[in-house]
Amino acid sequence: MPDARGDGYVDDIPYTHGYHAAMNPRVMQWTLAQAGYRPPEVRSACELGFGQGVSLAIHGSVGAVAWQGTDFNLDHARNARALCEGCEPQPRIYAESFAEYFARSDLPAFDFIALHAVWSWVSPENRARIVEFIRQRLRPGGALYLSYNCLPGWQPMLALREQLVERAAAAQREGLPLAEAIRRAVVELERLEPEHDVILHSLKRRSVSYLAHEFFNRDWHPMHFAQVAAELLPLGLTYLGQADYSDSYDQWRLNDAQQAMLADIEDPLLRETTRDIILDRRFRRDYWVRSEPATAISSPSRLELRLWVPSAIRSADTETPDAVTEWFRSLGAPGAIVHRSIETAVEHAALGYALGRGWVELVREQILADTQRTPVSTINRRILDRVHHDPEMSVLASHLTGSGVELGWWTLALLAAMRAGLSGEGVVDQVMQQSDRLGLVLSRRGFALTPEEMRDELGLRYADLLARSDEWCAAFVI
Repeated sequence: MPDARGDGYVDDIPYTHGYHAAMNPRVMQWTLAQAGYRPPEVRSACELGFGQGVSLAIHGSVGAVAWQGTDFNLDHARNARALCEGCEPQPRIYAESFAEYFARSDLPAFDFIALHAVWSWVSPENRARIVEFIRQRLRPGGALYLSYNCLPGWQPMLALREQLVERAAAAQREGLPLAEAIRRAVVELERLEPEHDVILHSLKRRSVSYLAHEFFNRDWHPMHFAQVAAELLPLGLTYLGQADYSDSYDQWRLNDAQQAMLADIEDPLLRETTRDIILDRRFRRDYWVRSEPATAISSPSRLELRLWVPSAIRSADTETPDAVTEWFRSLGAPGAIVHRSIETAVEHAALGYALGRGWVELVREQILADTQRTPVSTINRRILDRVHHDPEMSVLASHLTGSGVELGWWTLALLAAMRAGLSGEGVVDQVMQQSDRLGLVLSRRGFALTPEEMRDELGLRYADLLARSDEWCAAFVI
């Protein structure tokens, strides 16, 4: 059950190994510039509640920012330290509660503070501590990244979540471990709540790590944007937009009447709250800037960019606008680095959409020197070493982009097998064995592949990686 030291936060089950690009200072700076603001220079940064430390380690390995952070979970801190070993400058990793960390006398002022999946899952007391920490430690002109569960999208889940927690607690009293109790609770609730079939069916597909840390902490507080703004505005913070900068292209998301209604709202905070209601939004990823704003600049109408295409769109996505699909496919084959001029509003939006989903990556202005690529190589080797027992490993660090690149577990498993010296059918055999042990199945257009189809698909992907091995080695220093 939740550890007292964690103030009600689940400690029995490890957190997921997710990577969150929005906590990359380069992404923050790019997003603010596209919104028409001069972004802050980032020399020091802090991540609160870093989980397994994947984002912290990757961002520490690809830039010159002095990172630090804390997570009360001792296993998380150990994993993060192992991943961060060799980064320069070396991130300072603490295994302390927020109260302990915030009381330290050796903390610097930060240019960037990031919290992912923390705000909605802590007590009001800890949220007040976070607000005070931002007040004391975020430099004037510095940026804040904050993600949280929001309303109204989570409204239907409020009552269901209480049922999940109660049923899992009952199963634990019968002697079941928390992980098994969570699975039983989801199955029971699916039978009893047929009107919520879609929600509950989606929960069955999620990992126990996700379910435990999403729903089973003592505190779970989805909030309206206006409620969050009410806590941050007194700090002198200015809301600058969402981390997914394609989100603001309303022509793809809203009908004419909805666009007209938003256009009539002058208050930007009320406009954001209204958009959340229209879109029934469940999750927000916001950027804020501290006083001395980010000076307003003209958002560029024309961009000259170098883009890297790490992978193809492998399955049909009915939600992707046709204009995005056409623009993406015009870039050429996966693995290519292309020079592209971005001029029209549609091209800007397509770029943002593709960047937000990891289909393309920005090539950094100055590629790291060979001596600076060592941390990237080190962290990628450690990630590949964990793939065989961790189904959530899906990202590698790239010195080419100065970020993490989402590649998916299957690609990482193939790369790990190739790095281990296997070839031909041996690569496919190992990945098939690992996926079977981890309970993973490839799918196509939402349908699970048969073992024979999986083997064929993995063979095609292996051949593609083999043909592009020089490109992949150069991009990820593996």
